[in-house]
Amino acid sequence: MTLVFAFQSSYPTYIGPLSNVFPTACATTAFLSSFLCMRRYGFSLRLNFEAVWFLFTVGMGLWALAEGSWAFYYFVLKVAVPYPSLADVFYMGGYLPIIAGLLGYVDTFHEALSRRRLGFALVFIGIAVGLALAFVVPIELAQKLPVSVFLTDMAYPVLDLVLLSLTVLSLAIFAGGTIAKWWVLFGIASALYVIGDEFFLYQVALGSYYNGSVDDLIFLLGYLTFALAFYVHRKEF
Repeated sequence: MTLVFAFQSSYPTYIGPLSNVFPTACATTAFLSSFLCMRRYGFSLRLNFEAVWFLFTVGMGLWALAEGSWAFYYFVLKVAVPYPSLADVFYMGGYLPIIAGLLGYVDTFHEALSRRRLGFALVFIGIAVGLALAFVVPIELAQKLPVSVFLTDMAYPVLDLVLLSLTVLSLAIFAGGTIAKWWVLFGIASALYVIGDEFFLYQVALGSYYNGSVDDLIFLLGYLTFALAFYVHRKEF
């Protein structure tokens, strides 16, 4: 897929359709990989890890629906960049169960978080917040947008920072442990997703986004890394 995006100038009429097919396929792969983990833990919502993996799976499923909705706008409704749209309801909705699942992990294992690791995590989170405030938020505030668009634009950075913060805290807890590998992959996937999201907002604000941009590739790699993280976790326990 990276090569497909890299050489898109050789087939400019095809990169748009391909960039709308790939995300749905990759997001669905992440959903199925998470679903297989959920099956390993069980389907009960009364026990902590069963509930956590149910939440992760719901979140990945909503992101798959979001990508499918975006593709529907593109192929059926002929809307090249459906933002904001129904797809954003699924995108933003997907954050909530994933964040809730991460809270479940952090709450269960927070006693294992040393002061030193907490300090490193807070520094990283502070840098991420600073970058968002320095580069993303000013562009959004400088535009004269309808209230609905403005609120959507501002909701994404907030959700991204919460997702990234909880992921960093989880990494600080599990780094060096017996299930550290999947958390590292989950952290990489979350970082890719957040970077893709913020870069998308930046491009939309400048009017430079198009289907097939490098931003789309970042999302694809994020989904596939989520899928790999869940696969590795099934092998770790």
